[in-house]
Amino acid sequence: MSHPPPYTLVLSDKKKPACSSPKRTLTMKIKRLNTQQTTNRISIAPRTSSNGHLDDGTIIDMEDMLQYHEINFDSVIEIIDETTNYVAGVIPTLDDVTGTNLDVIVKITDFNPKAWSRIDLDVYTIDLRKNRRDSIPSEENDICAICHNELGASGDLNTLVCNHSYHHECILGWIKMNLTCPVCRTTLA
Repeated sequence: MSHPPPYTLVLSDKKKPACSSPKRTLTMKIKRLNTQQTTNRISIAPRTSSNGHLDDGTIIDMEDMLQYHEINFDSVIEIIDETTNYVAGVIPTLDDVTGTNLDVIVKITDFNPKAWSRIDLDVYTIDLRKNRRDSIPSEENDICAICHNELGASGDLNTLVCNHSYHHECILGWIKMNLTCPVCRTTLA
């Protein structure tokens, strides 16, 4: 049984005349397969060295973002190499470098079956922040399964989809490492 490569990469660019000062943008669009998440977009200002390749600062920014989204290191290096070569080939072809906006688009389709959690985790953290609430009288003597203190001690709570409630800060810390309910292990994403 053959396995697909860990990712596919498509590079493209958009050029348009600059209305004011020109801008250069490197937009990475990461799409996870087998998830219901939309494409995750990361924008970086691409700085180049004298030979037209991306400079070390831009490469470090790309490396940090790609590894944060759990793309394996070997793939990260390949993506960066292909992108920097592409940028070096595109920028010199611009008629007027000072008067042209350039958006280099790096579309990454990730085949890493374990990589979905990072994007889901980001989305779930945002949902928890929107769903903060005060405790109700019937919960005041209940215990938070994470810190083992009474829920009424802090009026700042969250209730998960499985109806288990926790202190807001406790559950935020928990989901940074786990996408399951601490009590019943229901998957949260």
